[in-house]
Amino acid sequence: MAECPVAPASSSANAALDPSDPLLALNEAFRGAYAERRKAVLDGMGPVIAQIDDLLILRRGGQRFEGPARTRRYHELKAIDHLPLALHVLLADRHGALDEPMRGQLTSIQQLITTAAESLERRDFTPEQLARQRRILEASLALVEQVLAGNGFAPEALAAYTRAQIPDILSNAEDAARDQIETMHATIEAWKQQMTPEERAQLRAVVSTAHMSRPGNVAMQYFSVTLGETWEGRFDQEDLQPGKRVLAAEASFDEAAAFELLATHALDSSVGTRFFGEEIRLERDLLADGAERILAEMFHKEPEPPAPPPVKAT
Repeated sequence: MAECPVAPASSSANAALDPSDPLLALNEAFRGAYAERRKAVLDGMGPVIAQIDDLLILRRGGQRFEGPARTRRYHELKAIDHLPLALHVLLADRHGALDEPMRGQLTSIQQLITTAAESLERRDFTPEQLARQRRILEASLALVEQVLAGNGFAPEALAAYTRAQIPDILSNAEDAARDQIETMHATIEAWKQQMTPEERAQLRAVVSTAHMSRPGNVAMQYFSVTLGETWEGRFDQEDLQPGKRVLAAEASFDEAAAFELLATHALDSSVGTRFFGEEIRLERDLLADGAERILAEMFHKEPEPPAPPPVKAT
């Protein structure tokens, strides 16, 4: 049997350019020039807004303004929504008697539920919201007490509990979305009233999201509608489009990095047009087309065509 060739150990031990290599210095000069130009693009691109957690930040005319993106109500509703999910994560796929660590976790949650229930009257919920939170907390407490008393639980009991919480979970989620949308809208409309028509037409936004943000992010949807972007509701994702005015800063909650993303997108659009005649070319890896050809030749396989967009209900 023929042996597979093995690359020499030293071939990849130090792939990076040596600090004294003139090509490294040349590449660093490019990085410096790019960063300088990106800053100039950001300074001259008109008003830009970033949503970072509970905060909206506007940069306009060399000034920085802050405003709310959410209120405390948003976090109250989401915190209670997470309780059924926490119990499901803890109890699903567990069998037999409870071990001591699990009993300790459930006992701690039991105490937290009791304390949370006692705080509801101070939270200024509407009567309907208050009744909803009580239902979730009471059902959750009953499940925990049942599991602790019986030193275990029947899977069907957890399934029944989970199904029963779905309507209230979704109602809380919609109220949380309403809180964010109405809060953002009030802040942004007040800012837009101070802008000229030209500034409103130039306005761009960036939304800081967790890694692999879910399609339908509330702020992404809101900005898509208010800035006149393509809006696809819960199916909306950051697709590649020329002149896009709403971007997601994935896994970054740093203000400077969020605004740099907007400038990078604008600068790369200009470079892509000048070099390749394609505004969104640098949204793909520069090596992407070459890699596709190499892999097609190496594996005798063509890449799959993109999936068609989802059919919208009429």
